[in-house]
Amino acid sequence: MKINLRNNYSRDFFKKLNFQFNSGYKILDLGCGNGADSYYFIKDYKLHTFAIDIYEHGNIKKINGLTFKIGSIYDTPYPINSFDYVFLHDVLHHIDEPKQRRSMCLKGLRNIKRVTKKGGYIIIAEGNRYNPLFYPHMVKLHKHEHFTQDYFKGIINQVFSQVEYKYFEAHSYPRFTYTFFKVYEFIMEHLIPKQFLAYNIAIIRV
Repeated sequence: MKINLRNNYSRDFFKKLNFQFNSGYKILDLGCGNGADSYYFIKDYKLHTFAIDIYEHGNIKKINGLTFKIGSIYDTPYPINSFDYVFLHDVLHHIDEPKQRRSMCLKGLRNIKRVTKKGGYIIIAEGNRYNPLFYPHMVKLHKHEHFTQDYFKGIINQVFSQVEYKYFEAHSYPRFTYTFFKVYEFIMEHLIPKQFLAYNIAIIRV
């Protein structure tokens, strides 16, 4: 199967994430959406890939090797210590909508800690509210209540102690603008304070 919904976005995202996944390990793609990330886990990283979401996207049944179940960050249909990796990509700001109560974010984070093996990793990627591209497009136009960087780090640090943070630019662009926006990304990542970069990443050792 070939997924084209994100063009070069997924490739760029995982390259910048720069995380060494061990092939053959088990990963849970929590809030998998259309399955684009799950597809990369299977195809590029050779992981035993499980995915959950509150609905089943039409692409899911087309992804060979993916085990999908209906579930949520609060109702994860797996026992404790099930996964070597748990991955959340633009999920946290959607849970408990529209209230987005801090207490419910913390509840969700504690639950995913439950299903992660001791010594495993939780990788959380969240769009940064005040990124120059995300704020007008995603926050104002599409009403995504992205977290600020300080809020994101605050809720992560309240639950976890071994955390590495990363910050980078990654967006889905029309093909004819790709080269222009790669120059934009270089400028952002090298000259602009990290508080404005598109993605806040938490790599958590459990």
